[in-house]
Amino acid sequence: MAAMVRACMPLRTPPAAASSTATAPAAPSKPRSNARVLVLGGTGRVGGSTATALSKLRPDLNILIGGRNREKGESLASELGEQSEFVKIDTGNAAMLEKALEDVDLVVHTAGPFQREAECAVLRAAISTKTAYIDVCDDMDYSWRAKAFHEEAKAQGVPAITTAGIYPGVSNVMAAELVSAARSEDGEPERLRLWWCWPNNIGDKFSASWGGCNCI
Repeated sequence: MAAMVRACMPLRTPPAAASSTATAPAAPSKPRSNARVLVLGGTGRVGGSTATALSKLRPDLNILIGGRNREKGESLASELGEQSEFVKIDTGNAAMLEKALEDVDLVVHTAGPFQREAECAVLRAAISTKTAYIDVCDDMDYSWRAKAFHEEAKAQGVPAITTAGIYPGVSNVMAAELVSAARSEDGEPERLRLWWCWPNNIGDKFSASWGGCNCI
């Protein structure tokens, strides 16, 4: 399957159809029996929740908690068990970042805020080290910059997904499902409104927001 940078927001223009003579993308590297997943920003609310959810979903995964706060990182790794460990990483240090990605199969980038990121440093490092990539970006400018790496990621055989968080990732999937359902029942809808809510309970930390409702 071709690897590419995808986003949960629509592309500005449809991608051109692939030519039958086009060069096939490189095969993904780093196969192993027990996959290693690096959660960047793992000491934060979103990253910590992501690491915890992954640990519950796939107990066989080796989960690396990447961040700058050793005390918080080691505490979370201890909670998750012997399959987890803390790795001190500064995403602003390119050499440190690439070295950390050399021995992992997937990097989950939750180290926001993405509005402050002028460069897609983590995505660049992922492509360079042929590491699968996913982020929870919630900034449109960053997402367009990330999608500019589509061809480079495809050529290297690196699966990469951007804007896969609560917003606009999950909210856009919900909107698409709503549009699809409305079309099947009443033809083409003229206007739809969608609300989504999440708890204010501090124990439910799947969003960096304080919780509440939003509509689109």
